[in-house]
Amino acid sequence: MHFSSPKMVCETKIVADEHDAIPGTKKESIMWSSPPSSAALNPAEAKDVRKDAVFIREFELGDQEEVRRIFYEGIMERIPNTAFRGLRQQPKTQFLYALLTVMCFYVTKSVTLTCCAPLILMGARYYYSRKVIQSYLDCALHTDMADIEAYYMKPTGVPVRV
Repeated sequence: MHFSSPKMVCETKIVADEHDAIPGTKKESIMWSSPPSSAALNPAEAKDVRKDAVFIREFELGDQEEVRRIFYEGIMERIPNTAFRGLRQQPKTQFLYALLTVMCFYVTKSVTLTCCAPLILMGARYYYSRKVIQSYLDCALHTDMADIEAYYMKPTGVPVRV
């Protein structure tokens, strides 16, 4: 029988606005190493191993909940970035927000309400960005992240590293 790899149900493209914003991309990044075997590790060497060291290894079925948690937290961190930093590359949206603020003053003649207009617009932008990202998370956590082994391990033969 021929099995085709399952399609990714939830697709997204998350690109960092700045390369420096991604930890580990700088030249002085952490060197990744394999976990040392306990047999080869003597007590003197054990003191040298840092507690905050990161070890990359193949995914194991017991790691699923931890991987899902890390995935969830990583995606949730993107909400403020999506809502606010993306606005810098959208001059038309900036112009629209400024126009709405000026129109608010023109219509209401209220300085207080005019000062609140940008805050309301930014709050709405954050709310809808959060809503979109949570929708993606809900989809991803119930499809491919619900069965990591089936979606990422078996079809390609390339193991996921954690």
